[in-house]
Amino acid sequence: MSDLENALNGKSVAILVANGFEESHMTSLHKALVLTGANVKIVSPEKGVVNSWHGNGWGHFFPANAHLATSMSHHFDAVVIPGGSRHVNRLISDPQTARFMRGFMEDNKPVALVEDAPKILAEAGLLEARTVFAEEDIQDILSEKGATAADAEIHVDDMLVTSKFADEALVEKFADCILSYEPEAWEAA
Repeated sequence: MSDLENALNGKSVAILVANGFEESHMTSLHKALVLTGANVKIVSPEKGVVNSWHGNGWGHFFPANAHLATSMSHHFDAVVIPGGSRHVNRLISDPQTARFMRGFMEDNKPVALVEDAPKILAEAGLLEARTVFAEEDIQDILSEKGATAADAEIHVDDMLVTSKFADEALVEKFADCILSYEPEAWEAA
């Protein structure tokens, strides 16, 4: 990880969470991204604070830096969504999630999804013809929405990184995507 220290200076990364997100995912991703020098913001449909899930019960509250309803993809260079079925289902039920994520996907900006988070993009119709890591329990949903499940526990499909774990390997691949993203080339195409 020391190779990435300050590598993302000047980059803005959103961590999209709703009540019930997996606390260990968010905290490890947040810490690792801060170490890269990225400006990390917690974006949430909840106002003020968002409650995590830790182990078998509710975890800590975290301050939400930005409200989902007023956040736009062009405010950020990249977005990451931790796992956690409670928050995944909450995000799917909020139409602002699809709007926010559509901006990232249409601009081909870096997106990282952990565990069951690909379900969010699948339900929004944003994974057609994409290959992603998928937990076994959501593979049928992804297939119905036109996505293919990858064999590996971490998979990169252009600027989309999907992983079973919120770990250093995910952050490294995600950072590589952020560093290689060229908005001018994408807009000119």
